[in-house]
Amino acid sequence: MSLIRHGMKTKSASNREELLSSIKRDRSILNAYFQELATRNSQAALQKEKLTNIGTTKVAAVRHRDSYDLFFESACISIKSLPPKLGAEAKSRISQIITEFEIRAISEQEAQQEKEKEKQQIAKTVRVSNEPLVDPSSGIVYEFQAYS
Repeated sequence: MSLIRHGMKTKSASNREELLSSIKRDRSILNAYFQELATRNSQAALQKEKLTNIGTTKVAAVRHRDSYDLFFESACISIKSLPPKLGAEAKSRISQIITEFEIRAISEQEAQQEKEKEKQQIAKTVRVSNEPLVDPSSGIVYEFQAYS
């Protein structure tokens, strides 16, 4: 009976060793693949940036990523990890929020333009009221002064 157990232990130990060696081999293959992929992606990004910068002043090869870039990249990763239905719902809600803010920005811009028009109209009215009156038939110029 002890011989059978010893034989089983040897078999399971060899199976573990084979499994470990296959895991190590697969890891090294995956690592090499991801390194090659990262190199290709960085080269493609550099080529795209070079094409974008043709005819303009030289810009640093590394794109500056601010807090907005980092936030939305992390949100993208989070949403991609969700099930498809939840991901679609999140995408829909985010789109709705962005649309609301775009509409608010447009409304504020229109209000600002309306204020500018009002200022111009007031300035035009003041200018007109300060100009002398001309009688078209006689050509006589009438000037009025405020009485104080």
